[in-house]
Amino acid sequence: MFTTAYKAGAEWNESFWSNEKFDALLVAARSELDEAKRREMYQEMQTIVSFEGSTIIPMYNNYVMALSNAVATPEKVSNNWNLDGFRCVERWWFA
Repeated sequence: MFTTAYKAGAEWNESFWSNEKFDALLVAARSELDEAKRREMYQEMQTIVSFEGSTIIPMYNNYVMALSNAVATPEKVSNNWNLDGFRCVERWWFA
């Protein structure tokens, strides 16, 4: 996602946000073999985007995952959205 939406010049970078340090970290993190160092680099990039980026995130969704044998679903369930394309109320039933 960083490459797609936040790198300078990226197609989805609709605000044209640019940060040289972020871009340098992004390139370096891709080739870093040490997992701990790479994690630190991505954490730093996340901090940069959070405090200096141009994306405004007005809310976050809370997700709950639960499993039950008491709920049945059709044989085919949509995989493009959560909860069967948000049609779970229409298509799921109690077994």
